[in-house]
Amino acid sequence: QLLQGVRHSTVGAAEGCDLLILSPYNRALFPEGTPLVADKRYSCIGLYNPKSPENVGSVMRAAGCYGVASVFYTGKRYERAADFVTDTKRVHYDIPLIGIDDLKKILPLNCVPVAVELVEGARPLPEYTHPDRALYIFGPEDGSLDKEIRDWCEDVVYIPTTGCMNLAATVNVVLYDRMAKGLNTRSGPKFR
Repeated sequence: QLLQGVRHSTVGAAEGCDLLILSPYNRALFPEGTPLVADKRYSCIGLYNPKSPENVGSVMRAAGCYGVASVFYTGKRYERAADFVTDTKRVHYDIPLIGIDDLKKILPLNCVPVAVELVEGARPLPEYTHPDRALYIFGPEDGSLDKEIRDWCEDVVYIPTTGCMNLAATVNVVLYDRMAKGLNTRSGPKFR
């Protein structure tokens, strides 16, 4: 019952339970008084209806390279193609990949939702100061994030390019930018 709305996870039931309790997810998932680590910086990724298992595999690889805590995805398209995933580093054994119904229902504890989308009014990534705890939300390879999701996000950023990048490349650039600006976050050093 604690995980209503979770459709699929790459972690096993017993292992997944321990992992979820140690991860900084939404308070609603935990009984009152559960101790959580909330004083460290972390990032999570939300994929909105991803299409390509190759891109999701590459996103998982980027998540492993840049220390992402977890990856969530919505929609059914990835689940249908998940058997063909290309996570060659097997990052899914270390970082949970969790299918959910609604990204808003699983906002990690004290995270700032950040939409990554090339839309009017978005801030350019080179000028952006990353929040200490962020849930970066990326749209599908063949579409855009719904306005409802963008409006829900506290920040909307874009990568200034002359054309569109694919999902995995976009995730890599955002996570690299976060890492490269390590001291240029809202509270400073990686750990207080």
